[in-house]
Amino acid sequence: MILQFVETIGSVTLRFLSSIYEALYFTYQCLFKLLKRSSYNSATQDIFIKQIYFTAVQSLPILSFVALVFGAIFIALIVHLALDYGLKDHVGSLIIAFVLNEFAPLITVLFIALRSGTAINTEIAVMKVSNELNTLKAFHIDIISYLFLPRILAGVISVVLLASFLSIIMFFSGYLYLLLFFETGLDLFVRTLIHAISTNDLIIFFTKTLLFGFFVTLIPIYSGLKTSMSYTGVPIAVLNGMVTLIIAIMSIEVILLLIQYM
Repeated sequence: MILQFVETIGSVTLRFLSSIYEALYFTYQCLFKLLKRSSYNSATQDIFIKQIYFTAVQSLPILSFVALVFGAIFIALIVHLALDYGLKDHVGSLIIAFVLNEFAPLITVLFIALRSGTAINTEIAVMKVSNELNTLKAFHIDIISYLFLPRILAGVISVVLLASFLSIIMFFSGYLYLLLFFETGLDLFVRTLIHAISTNDLIIFFTKTLLFGFFVTLIPIYSGLKTSMSYTGVPIAVLNGMVTLIIAIMSIEVILLLIQYM
């Protein structure tokens, strides 16, 4: 019994380490192709443009609405709490920390994960089950450069641009609230934000959005590749991919918060 238990533990550990190695090796392959100039051609450009349109452009209306609504709400809460607790001089820093470093990147990546991540996961899973991936390999087509690279690059650019756009809309929405209820001038509001923002804030923002954008497409792609050769395995792969993606997003968020406040 003891020997069987040890063998089971060893088998589970080896499978776990093997899966970690496969995931890391796939990540390395994608990063290598991403930085390789020869990976980019007219075929990948067409897919990239379509993916940008689907991921970023089509997401603008709903994200703009979210930014307008929540920007006014959260900036109003920040201002009132700052005034209540005597933190008037730190209003700008609190707005930058909450909107730029936390809310905008997180909401953007969660929205893209739910909208584009599931679609990419399903697409790759169906292509594997229907043997389309094997067909492309049979014609000596590099599926990483042709299929995966444009989606990953589009994900990175989309998250960075949408999070930036979301931040601007939230600042504008917050300014409208302050203008209506506090008669705050635009010049004062802009100067407050400029004096509050620092190089560290920008580094955190771009690091977070770049990591979010990379993994929001990488993980669904990898999950789709791990689908069993059955159409019943597609929804399971999508579910597993989304769970893994949410865990990755929360892990990045926590790690960067720990680094920021260490």
